[in-house]
Amino acid sequence: MAPLPAAAVEPITEMWTLYAFGTVVIFLRVFCRWRLVGIFNFKPDDYLVLLAWAVYTSITVMAHIFIIEVGGKHTSLLTPEQRKLVPVSERPMWEYGSKLFMAGQITYVAIVWILKLNMLFFYQRVVRGLWVEKFIYPAMGLVLAAGSVIVLLFALVCRPFGHLFQVYPDPGEYCVPQNTIFFYSILALNLTTDLVIVLIPIPVIGPLKLSLLRRIGLYLLFGLGAFCMVAAILRIVFVFGLKRGDIAAMWTLREDFVAIFVGQAPMIRPIFGRKFWQGGYATGTGDGGYHNDRSGHELRSNPESKSGGFGGSRPGKKPDPYSVTQIASESQEEIVRQSSSDSAKGGARMVVTVQKTVDVESVDSGGREPEPRVERWV
Repeated sequence: MAPLPAAAVEPITEMWTLYAFGTVVIFLRVFCRWRLVGIFNFKPDDYLVLLAWAVYTSITVMAHIFIIEVGGKHTSLLTPEQRKLVPVSERPMWEYGSKLFMAGQITYVAIVWILKLNMLFFYQRVVRGLWVEKFIYPAMGLVLAAGSVIVLLFALVCRPFGHLFQVYPDPGEYCVPQNTIFFYSILALNLTTDLVIVLIPIPVIGPLKLSLLRRIGLYLLFGLGAFCMVAAILRIVFVFGLKRGDIAAMWTLREDFVAIFVGQAPMIRPIFGRKFWQGGYATGTGDGGYHNDRSGHELRSNPESKSGGFGGSRPGKKPDPYSVTQIASESQEEIVRQSSSDSAKGGARMVVTVQKTVDVESVDSGGREPEPRVERWV
């Protein structure tokens, strides 16, 4: 195997390092969900993240080929004068590089938009039963519409489509893979949809009774989408503002990694809590899972319960530890425990008496009348 060219060592190393970290984050998220709810209780976002990982793998492989086989060359880097000077024997290499770059562009959009839907399905669980839930489906519609617009741009900006890869004669300013219409349109739609997604859970965090530190932590956790917006802007700044079109492919991979990390970070939050490792959350594989009552209950505006008794639930229907209402429940439990602790320190003593009366309908052999039996626990 031939050694890597010196110019390719740094981007190849960075590319596969980002891929390794991104893969670890994704599979930590899958492990977290598997342990919490079991594979049979996976939701759409759990499957979408696996699709995102498959697409992320494909774009990393394409980038590797793009760097190794064609040296990162594509027709966007050529001026009209340079196109004339490209030997006929080298034109296939430039065309191949342009095809790889365009495929990378399409794959980049695919992974970012899959992760947007992944995040919205996750938020659907987070805010279930709260007033902001009504914005989830319109946001999904906006994301799908924005994705459709980008597909149309890819298909219609340069006609015929094959001119995107043509070396000579010069097909024109907009018939190159790295053209301003593609990049600025994607940026505008990317920022708009990211902003909508970031804003959905923010309003419901304010009313929660949380400590200042935990409140700030939740704002940061659900506001991580801002980093995706920054990465998208930096990509444009480097490519067009600083005229560094040669590193556009690397910035695409960096933005993909940021999107993966930001999208999955809230979902691996339970791993860093004791409940996750001590069985305090719902676990299991399907209906056979268990739930420790000490972990609290998910609160909803319209709880759906199909089993008898107060607070019952369907088999396999477990509280979601990501839910804002579940977080509110846990914060309320912390307040109650703190109040109990304060009362104990002040010398107060709380006693709960439960009286249970059982009527015995049978009579014994002596023919005596049945008497109520009283059981007491103090």
